[in-house]
Amino acid sequence: MNELQFTLPGKLRIKKNSRRIFGAGKFKINLPSKAYEEWERQARSWKFLFAPKEPITAPVHVEAHIFYSGQQPDLSGCLESVGDCLQGVVWANDKQIISWDGSRLHHDKKNPRTEIIVRW
Repeated sequence: MNELQFTLPGKLRIKKNSRRIFGAGKFKINLPSKAYEEWERQARSWKFLFAPKEPITAPVHVEAHIFYSGQQPDLSGCLESVGDCLQGVVWANDKQIISWDGSRLHHDKKNPRTEIIVRW
């Protein structure tokens, strides 16, 4: 079994919080918050340090340890953000994630981050 471990620095942002809705006539577009977009941009900018040359195409088991500094976030929202953010970078599609076993929330006031282990 192959394994990849890496850390995304900074406070994780949940994709579903503070959505923005844009309208064009009768059509509405739901966009993630600017805070999430900035977190995703920063997380993806680190890919040269951890990402494989090509995204993994096999089924993956992901373990995410989210270290938060403020109020406790929703774990399922955090996992969704990680899955979406790393799609096309670490794995080809987040549908490949077959387990999030061992994922946890941890409180760390001084050093918020997300530590990730991917096995395939």
